[in-house]
Amino acid sequence: MSPHLLRTVQAIFLLLLLSGTLELVGAEPVSPLDMQVKSSSTRTISGLTNVSAQGGNVTELRIDMLSVTKTWQGYFGNITGNIHLDDADNNSFYVWGNASSVNGEIYASRNSSPGWSSINCTNSTQVDLENAYLGVSSGDGDSVTNTFSATAHPAFNVGLRPITNDSCLSTNIYVNGTAQGDAFYQILLSDDADSVIYTTIIEDDQYGYNSRLMDFQLMVGENEHDGNSGPTLYYFFVELS
Repeated sequence: MSPHLLRTVQAIFLLLLLSGTLELVGAEPVSPLDMQVKSSSTRTISGLTNVSAQGGNVTELRIDMLSVTKTWQGYFGNITGNIHLDDADNNSFYVWGNASSVNGEIYASRNSSPGWSSINCTNSTQVDLENAYLGVSSGDGDSVTNTFSATAHPAFNVGLRPITNDSCLSTNIYVNGTAQGDAFYQILLSDDADSVIYTTIIEDDQYGYNSRLMDFQLMVGENEHDGNSGPTLYYFFVELS
C-alpha cells in the first residue's frame, strides 16, 4: 500500500476492567499497546450450612444450590476512538476527532498471533478440542457446546474475511441480569491451526449485565477444573469499522 494512502486507526481503551492504548493498522485486527486490569470480582456464596439433628426426628430439607463456573471469565467496558493519518514513525499527518460512537469487534485468543487470513466459524471438531482444553465434556452445563448453542448474530468482517450473519456458533451475554438475544453477541471463530478466537461485536452505550452502560461484554474460556488453578493468558485484538 502506498504511504500516501496509509490509514491508521487508533483507539483509546477506556475500560471499566481494562485500560490502555490501541492502534489499528491495515486490514487485520491488532492488539492494544497496553492494558491494565482495574478490577475483578466473583460471587461469594454463603448461607445456612448446618442443621440440628435430634434422635427420633425425620426432617424434610429443601436445598437450593448455586455453583460458580470454573470454565468462563467475563470482561466488559467502553471504547472511544479517533482516526489517524500517520506515517510509519507514528507522526500524525491529520487526526479526525474522537468518534461519538465506535463500531467493530473485539477478539480474545490464547494465541498471540492468530491466523487472521484463515479465520472462519469454529467447527464441531474445534469445539470438542476447546471443551477438552477447558476440562469439560459436551454434556456439562457450562461446556462450550451448551454455552455457544445458538447461531444468531449480525454479519461482520474480520479483516478482509466476511462472516455472514447467523453462520457461527454464538450466544448473548445477559442484560440487566436477564437473558436476551438482541445485543452483546458472542461468536466463536477459529483459524486453521485450531486456535479459538472469542469474539464480540462492539455495541454503543448499551445497558450490560449489571445495568450499567457499556460498549462491550466478552466471555472467554478458562480451565480451573481438577486442580487447574489458572490464570490463562489471553491476547486481545480490536478491529474498528
